[in-house]
Amino acid sequence: MITEIAVERVIFRCPESHWRSEADYDVVLYTDAVGDTWEFFSLNGTPVPSPYDVDGAPFCPVCHRAVPGRPMARRFIPVPPGTRGWPRRPVRDTEERRTRQQALPLLPGAATTPGR
Repeated sequence: MITEIAVERVIFRCPESHWRSEADYDVVLYTDAVGDTWEFFSLNGTPVPSPYDVDGAPFCPVCHRAVPGRPMARRFIPVPPGTRGWPRRPVRDTEERRTRQQALPLLPGAATTPGR
């Protein structure tokens, strides 16, 4: 079950001050059938490892070391209403809605800031 959805802005700074970058990651927290809680990260719609771990960190283009990120900001996205009755509306034609959405341009999650 999904327990939390958010967008997290992550900053990456090379410890040698060669490079700096920011990216907005989609983060989903969910609990599996056993009761364990998991995080799922995606960037530009593609599943990726956590940007906070070395395995998911980008590399500094100057010194080539992995640069784990730090959270800068967060925006929560409400989890679907379930029994809470939050504002919602029915979707009458799901195929037509998907067609319209697929034609939209992708909002990029990554924005590179010039190095210092």
